[in-house]
Amino acid sequence: MVIHRQFTACESASVNDAAIHSDQINYILLIRIYTGFNYGAFWSVEANVKKKADFLDGFKLAKNLTTDIPFDSARLFTCKTAGTVDEPTEAFDAAVESKTNLLLGFWITPARSGDSPDENVKNEMAALEKGFKKHGQALSDLIIGLSVGSEDIYRAEEAGELGLTAEVIGQIIAKVKESIAASSFAQYMKDKPIGHVDTAKHCVVDNADFIGMTAYPYWNKDSIDTASDSFQYSLEEVKQRAGNRPVWIAEMGWPSTDTEQHGAAVAGIDELQKFWTEVGCVVFGKYTAFWYELLKDSTPDQKADWGLIDTLSRKPHIKDLSCGAPKQSRPAAPSADSQFTLQSSLLASNGLSGFKVPDPSTTLSSSEIQPSPGISNVTLSKVGPSTTYVTVYKTTTITSTPKMWSNTSFSSVAGTKMITQSITVLSPFTSKTPSDRSLSYFTTTSMPGTS
Repeated sequence: MVIHRQFTACESASVNDAAIHSDQINYILLIRIYTGFNYGAFWSVEANVKKKADFLDGFKLAKNLTTDIPFDSARLFTCKTAGTVDEPTEAFDAAVESKTNLLLGFWITPARSGDSPDENVKNEMAALEKGFKKHGQALSDLIIGLSVGSEDIYRAEEAGELGLTAEVIGQIIAKVKESIAASSFAQYMKDKPIGHVDTAKHCVVDNADFIGMTAYPYWNKDSIDTASDSFQYSLEEVKQRAGNRPVWIAEMGWPSTDTEQHGAAVAGIDELQKFWTEVGCVVFGKYTAFWYELLKDSTPDQKADWGLIDTLSRKPHIKDLSCGAPKQSRPAAPSADSQFTLQSSLLASNGLSGFKVPDPSTTLSSSEIQPSPGISNVTLSKVGPSTTYVTVYKTTTITSTPKMWSNTSFSSVAGTKMITQSITVLSPFTSKTPSDRSLSYFTTTSMPGTS
């Protein structure tokens, strides 16, 4: 029997080949964690449309920040170019050129009260289709998921603005999934998670593969001294309601300036630094997260400057983006043996078994796998330039059906995260539990065993 996994396989008994048993093999799923910024479709007003050069400039600025974790991902609110019916955003062109990962967005709230969101969805689909016609697999390889809507429920139920109810959002997500599956670009969106982004109170909706949370202690009128507790409370509460579905932090941040004060919340450079260090650094590399924002591009009614980078100097407002990690030069990529040694020692120090990294073989067929949850709290440190941070926070036991391997059970770490320079999904890892779609994002290596 060959279990297929790339990079790491963690045995239940021993590192020795003779100790591998077919009745139970523990392994670690490598789930990519993405970090980046939110990017609007225009500068301040819709007439000032963002072009490829604008997106490319932002993507390069983000990647050149002196951060511990690369900010090489971008969240988009729409797949359309602003002011057009269904022309694709030029962020697609910039992303393909710069190899920037994308969390796509469909803007679905209609412009007029009482109108159907169907027209918006149709136009977003058309724009995405055009993007794939131009870029094909090159674009697909960069897409980490699709958010259907952004804070629509909050606007409808709390802000008194145009929006959509949670029930409608759930229905639209289901329709979008069906439409994509039947589209000309279905192959490019295969296994891409489709979810929704909303405020912490409203973000958990039906049919979403991931839960996209926006959380702003600043708008909650919290002081910077209580911002961390406020943010973590919201995050933990969302995780409880999300169940096994992954929670992505779609928006977070603190303004450097504002024309007015909101309760105990005060805008400022010192406050921004404190929020970055005490809130951002806690979630960067642990959750897929997008900071709001890189450069100020918000609408005129938004007086606060949420940009991390000053638009004039083009330098960060704050001095320390390091999150406390020691500065070091990038070493050459480690060999399989050196990766094995480093990772094995890290796991051993956290009470897990050793690693083997054998030569690859055939791909695991996993359509019949059924998971059941368990818990593990393990934090691993930096491993190397291509395996940056690994954290094990949830364990799932996966038992195969007789169709696959008779009386064989596999124990996996579903919450493992690993940042790599590139990820290739060798086989889809779909589960019969819809909420476990997070298991779709891993690469595999082979481990020989007895059949």
